[in-house]
Amino acid sequence: MSPNLGKELREIRKEAEQQGWTVIRGKRYWKLRCPCEEKHKKSMSPTPSNPNYVKNLLGELRRATCWKG
Repeated sequence: MSPNLGKELREIRKEAEQQGWTVIRGKRYWKLRCPCEEKHKKSMSPTPSNPNYVKNLLGELRRATCWKG
């Protein structure tokens, strides 16, 4: 895992917390939970092997949840 990838994942977790999402460190994944009535959920790997993981994660959050930005 590159140092930039870890930094980008920390920034996503920080942004989620600023938007009111609950961020929980699970046994193997970070769990992001939306504050809206629909209770959107997304798991986030702490050590992804896919080089496009951050791009794909942000795309999924924008399309499938009420992620702002």
